[in-house]
Amino acid sequence: MVKIGFIGAGYIAQAHASAYKQIKNVQMYAVTDKVEQTGMKFAEEHNIKYLNDTDEIFKDKEIDLIDICVPTFLHKEMVLKATAAKKNLFCEKPLALSLDDADVMIKAVNDSGVKAIVGHVLRFWPEYVKVKEYIDSNVLGKPMHAFCQRLAVTPDWHQNDWGASEKLGGGAALDLHIHDLDYLVWLFGKPSIVMAQGIFDPLKKESGGLVHIATTIEFENKVSALVEGGWEFKGAFPFTMALRILCEGGTLEWIFRAGKNIEERSQAAEIKVYKNDGSVEILEAEKEDAFHAELSYFIDCIENNKPVKIATFEDGRSSLELALAAIKSAKTHSVINL
Repeated sequence: MVKIGFIGAGYIAQAHASAYKQIKNVQMYAVTDKVEQTGMKFAEEHNIKYLNDTDEIFKDKEIDLIDICVPTFLHKEMVLKATAAKKNLFCEKPLALSLDDADVMIKAVNDSGVKAIVGHVLRFWPEYVKVKEYIDSNVLGKPMHAFCQRLAVTPDWHQNDWGASEKLGGGAALDLHIHDLDYLVWLFGKPSIVMAQGIFDPLKKESGGLVHIATTIEFENKVSALVEGGWEFKGAFPFTMALRILCEGGTLEWIFRAGKNIEERSQAAEIKVYKNDGSVEILEAEKEDAFHAELSYFIDCIENNKPVKIATFEDGRSSLELALAAIKSAKTHSVINL
């Protein structure tokens, strides 16, 4: 039985809790949140302990896995405490706000011998997994260009608007855009050239971070990509994801629009393959919630002492490096060589 301790009781912790309930040999055990009302409500809803002192969650010998769902600027501190306590840990994305912090966190994980994963959930999202499998099968030949899109309304679930702050959350580039950057690194490997343009928070200027960004990437294998992401949309604009990959033998496309955030992620959207011969193939993806797939994978690694090979901290560093390069490019209006 893997016992879970949550640090943070906000939106993403609720998404994880819903997934854990569907996984065998898992027990949600305790939660801590600096906002006592939020933490106690979460604890009552899921019938677990509430700890008002965060350090108590690291000291509790019953806990096997720490699920870190706090703002990005707290990730390093929580990871170092978890590794010092020899607790396996899940850390939400982005891994950190700087590469130096990421390196310290990776070293702590490796030195402690605990298992760790970062929440790059697209590596478990059924449609994105299916597209990667299809690309890797080489049915359409070599991929040449990819387009990814992730658009959302301005978040109202970041307490005190921490996500919009460049120093605390990194803005849309690190919190939202990084999902697609990570997916493309998973697909195509190391990027070599990055160029980006973006819009900074019109109220906070650059101190508020980017609210919208378009990043052009060339990978070492010469595949190119354009990635658009932002959360400056208002009103009833639906959460939008899109993925299109142009290959020698045809094009894959998936477009998903549903809900304010990702509440309606179970809604069906077909993956279509438009082949050069004029035929159209529909790809069937697994009918599994991405958070369930992600957490089931990690629990299996813990229970059966398997190495974590997907969404490692090293993967998190790679996507962070690309996202930071995009931010630098947008700020300086320059091409960044990696």
